[in-house]
Amino acid sequence: MIILFPYMARWNSANRSRYYHLFNKIADLGHTVVVVQPPPRDSDETNYIDLPVEHHPNIRLVTVRMPTWLWKHSLPVDKLLKKALYSFGSYVTIRRLVRELRPNFLVLYNLPQYIYTFKIETPVVFDFADDYLAMLQHELNLSEKSAVYRLSSHILEKLVRRSKLVTIVSQRLRDRVRHTNILQLSNGADECLDNHPPTVLHIDRARPVVGYVGAFEYFIDLELMLEAAERLPRFTFILVGAGREFLRIKDSVAHRRLENVILTGAVHHRQAMQFISEMDICLCLFKKGPVADAASPIKLFEYIASGKPVIATRLTETLRIDQELQSLVYADTLEELLNAITWIEEHPEETKQKVARSMEIVRARYSWSTLARQLISRLEEIQ
Repeated sequence: MIILFPYMARWNSANRSRYYHLFNKIADLGHTVVVVQPPPRDSDETNYIDLPVEHHPNIRLVTVRMPTWLWKHSLPVDKLLKKALYSFGSYVTIRRLVRELRPNFLVLYNLPQYIYTFKIETPVVFDFADDYLAMLQHELNLSEKSAVYRLSSHILEKLVRRSKLVTIVSQRLRDRVRHTNILQLSNGADECLDNHPPTVLHIDRARPVVGYVGAFEYFIDLELMLEAAERLPRFTFILVGAGREFLRIKDSVAHRRLENVILTGAVHHRQAMQFISEMDICLCLFKKGPVADAASPIKLFEYIASGKPVIATRLTETLRIDQELQSLVYADTLEELLNAITWIEEHPEETKQKVARSMEIVRARYSWSTLARQLISRLEEIQ
């Protein structure tokens, strides 16, 4: 099977996305994945922070050329505009690859990619992985009555209608989609994440370690993590990752003189998993809202697959997943977070039992290999 996947980020970026994990596992199964990606550019977004290339023999990368003066220049609402420009600019490349390769499926996942459905007969799979309308509202400060919002909503509906299969990451998003062929496909984690050597930072193990791994973006409650670090100087807090909020958080750490906070910046996924292996407690804290409620956090599954206790925000999808796992400790406020950290520290045996049970569930049902097989199985049914 050949899958054509227009990506809106750099394939070997610091952000190991849902697609990177899924398609690498699909490639492991012997299928060919052709990834179309934009050229590199200077950006604080993890999607564009390139890391050393990891090459899979069944994944072919095609980089679209964009006018340098346009791609490198900073524009108003840069993130959204660059995505739109890239989608239009890559249309000719997508059509050429369709003619040359005759792929079995074209996998799309964002609103500007609607253009790829024009004059292309390849069956479309639309992956509904985020609340795109809510994200658009935040980025552009739109109301639901605005012309841009209404047009985007219309495009989303048309993308769903033109798709042969709609895969959906969370129950919250599934409740909003009408289609005859839906596959709810959660995020997940690799099967074995607990055999990593220590990181190069040589973390002081005399103090308990509380950690976060992921994007530094507006929907993550990074401030709550810093407030907890300020109140708990006897803990080391490690925040692993990068993003548009990184410099602000770095300045805040310096201003507050939080000597117990370590910021690693962008690291390779393998090293991020090494950091998780050195954490005693992991944080999955979001700012409440529609974007967070629709999310299926990859970090949540990676923490649990690594055998770590997790403190999480009460979100729709997180609560749904925990009905099965029954292992999360919840914190929506600073006081709840401080109490949660203390409770985990004071109840090691109960925590260990909960983590062991949920780790087995994640590794069996939410591994990327299992999820990739589910997707391939459904694609083979409709081929």
